[in-house]
Amino acid sequence: MIDKFKVAVGLQEQEEKGLMGQLDEAVTLTWKQRFIGFGVCFGFGFLLTLISIPMLWTMQITKFAVLYSIGSVVSVMSTLFLMGPVKQCQRMFEEKRILATIVYIAAIAGTLAVAFTTGNAALCLIMLVIQLLALVWYCLTWVPGGQAALKSMIFRS
Repeated sequence: MIDKFKVAVGLQEQEEKGLMGQLDEAVTLTWKQRFIGFGVCFGFGFLLTLISIPMLWTMQITKFAVLYSIGSVVSVMSTLFLMGPVKQCQRMFEEKRILATIVYIAAIAGTLAVAFTTGNAALCLIMLVIQLLALVWYCLTWVPGGQAALKSMIFRS
């Protein structure tokens, strides 16, 4: 507030901020609002995922793939409320999780592409399995030592 006043009266020069800096500054939610936003967004994503399950049982694979994928995206987007969009995006593309992020986004895009273009149930299921595995791998990047622990469990003979 004081910095804005100093800029307004000419005592301090305004810093040049890029689009991401302006977006980060524009997000001024309280922690209560952030938790509510997170809960609503995550809940909606989870609801979409739950709604998709009966479509799997009735072999409406394309509808299942679309709802499941959208539910996954909405659930992951819920974390934007907790960290803020700029910081979340920066952290998603840090060296230790960039590969997991790209694979997860590509898996979602691939699932949706297969569902909308071919409607091939078997290929949709394969893409959904890849998407689920990519989500697990992505989530483990946020847990200290998570990926290493999974690797040791898988490759333990």
